[in-house]
Amino acid sequence: MSEEKAGMRHWTGKQWLVLIGLWVSFLVSFITRLSWSSLMPIVNKSLHFTVSQGTSYVTWFYIGYTITVLPGGILADKLGYRKMVLASVAGNFIFMALMCFMQGYWSGLTFRFLLGLASGPDLAACMGMLTDWFSEKDRATANGIFVTCTSFGLTIVNAYAPAVATTHGWRMAMAITAVLPLLVFIFAVFALRGKAPYAVDKNKEVAKKKQTQSVWEMLRKVATNRNIILLSIIGILTNGAKWGVTNWMNLFIVSHLGYTAVQAGQAMAWYGVASLIAMVFAGWLSDHVKMSRGKLAAWLMLVFTPALIGLALCPGNNMVALYFWAGLVGMGSFGYSTIVNLLDAEVVPPELKSTGVGFVNVFNQAGSFVFPMILGSLLTATGSYVTSFLVVSIAPFLGFVACLFVKENQETLSAGHVDVDAE
Repeated sequence: MSEEKAGMRHWTGKQWLVLIGLWVSFLVSFITRLSWSSLMPIVNKSLHFTVSQGTSYVTWFYIGYTITVLPGGILADKLGYRKMVLASVAGNFIFMALMCFMQGYWSGLTFRFLLGLASGPDLAACMGMLTDWFSEKDRATANGIFVTCTSFGLTIVNAYAPAVATTHGWRMAMAITAVLPLLVFIFAVFALRGKAPYAVDKNKEVAKKKQTQSVWEMLRKVATNRNIILLSIIGILTNGAKWGVTNWMNLFIVSHLGYTAVQAGQAMAWYGVASLIAMVFAGWLSDHVKMSRGKLAAWLMLVFTPALIGLALCPGNNMVALYFWAGLVGMGSFGYSTIVNLLDAEVVPPELKSTGVGFVNVFNQAGSFVFPMILGSLLTATGSYVTSFLVVSIAPFLGFVACLFVKENQETLSAGHVDVDAE
């Protein structure tokens, strides 16, 4: 009897190995992309960059990243998820290594842009592979664990990069950062091998579609998919609000609430812990409650709006209140994303999983670009953090409404359901 029929939730050692392989593959992508932010003050001084020049390295990485998220998803569906995961990790190694030898502004900017291009396909390819290795009854839990690598990436890079750069130079810090994807590539080559038990292309009809569909047909099917349109709108609204507020929270806590930079850092650390807990819990909950993923994601998303309102109105002399609202914002801004990321792959025809993820991720990135600028413009226009945060809090509520209308694609779920014992 298969594990599914027995109602068991036990993962095999190979499934754990694949999950770890995907986790570290996406982790190094975050480490390489965030490394510049942690090293920028030191490199700027060394190479005599202006603040504007240093900041442009962040911008051009994300321009490159946004360019390849959709093509990367299409290629993952066409060529295979494992190949694209490995290609992305290899690209991270190559272009991060080249950053060690940058001699001036333009060479470094070129390498950062190429690093963005290499990183673009990572999420879509990882999500496609994850859904091949975990059944519809377990994959939300697996994804909840997988997405924690985003928070760990921020923690890890800040733990070593500034310290190494201060004592041994920024080139050494970049060299260490480049070694990480090389080590992960070697590990992933072996960890991600094998036949996936829930691969949708085991269905002959699905496998034929993956081979014969043109790129334009794949794009048409995804771009006209009602659920994908809704998830794209949700991505702009919620991802934008999440990163817009995250980028401004430290400044808000210090400048508006009157806390010290250390106290703000402590509150943001709790924000990070709460977001980690929320992501794992949301995945587990989705696999264990009898509620559609869309509805559950919507109700988790609804936490985001009152959390932002509470943070905006938080008193300036109460650390307990600050910790509470910072933690609730962390839960509200990240918890739903575990399920929404999975829906991106599940609401499309099974042969288009990575294409669906890549398509929505374009809009996620658009939100990440636009909302920090909107929040900054609101702050400039009103001079009030409270007003700005209250206006931004409308975005996740609109996302909640849109999410109520997302429906799961039963074709994808049934195509991915394979009796392991029948192999």
